[in-house]
Amino acid sequence: MKTAVVIGANGFLGSALVKKLISENQKVIAVYNLHYDNVDSRAIVLNNEEFLNSTFEIDYFYFLSGNYTNSHNQLLEINFDLFRYIKKYPNTKFIYISSTNVYGTHSSDITENSSFNNPSLYAQFKLSGEFLVSSLKNYSIVRLTYLYGPRITNSSFLPAIIKQAKEKLIININGNGERYQDYLYIDDAVEIVFLTSKISENRIFLAASGTKTTNKEAASLISKFTGCKVNYIGDEQSPSYGFDPSKSLAILKWKPKIKFEIGLLKMLE
Repeated sequence: MKTAVVIGANGFLGSALVKKLISENQKVIAVYNLHYDNVDSRAIVLNNEEFLNSTFEIDYFYFLSGNYTNSHNQLLEINFDLFRYIKKYPNTKFIYISSTNVYGTHSSDITENSSFNNPSLYAQFKLSGEFLVSSLKNYSIVRLTYLYGPRITNSSFLPAIIKQAKEKLIININGNGERYQDYLYIDDAVEIVFLTSKISENRIFLAASGTKTTNKEAASLISKFTGCKVNYIGDEQSPSYGFDPSKSLAILKWKPKIKFEIGLLKMLE
């Protein structure tokens, strides 16, 4: 039986990944920071210090810690822990979960090799993590686009407008709704992350659907499912993001399975 470690196991992606690995008959060590209420009870559950003070034989190391709400100091602490993991387990297959935020803004579709255009603090944190991981002999770096699905708890666009629809029966959209985003359903994201662990070459993967969905399209679907109204107000301040993940998906011999409309309906159930 293979053994996998998931750092950040209580998060939206981490908790789903733990379940996937267990379903693949792997022994899972689930490492959390503050909470473990979302972690599958079949995993070995440890906090960060407990894990660092123990020694295991590990086949796969998944690192999912850090998000855009963390402070500068918190991000530095997370990368310090990453350095400690790398020093302790230098020969383990390491799967580092990065973000498409590293590319910044672009006027054309982003590929794996696109430049880093004025990356944010969070994006710089992810890039520094990628730099640390690239020192290893065996790694995969996965740059994930916007994730969505049931039980997501952040305050990003989809959860925010779903909350408006349910509580106020109205959705307010900035601008004309033509801003677009690439959405990847949680189960598809987990599958991509799992597949990258099986690739022997050291690679950077662009984990996106390759489909552009506008704010107007998302709001219209929610309106269709809930009966809420949609208002278009003010000016759109956020940029659009489009991706071409065809190279990565070809290497993985895979494509997303969940259509946006189906995934959104699952969020509303």
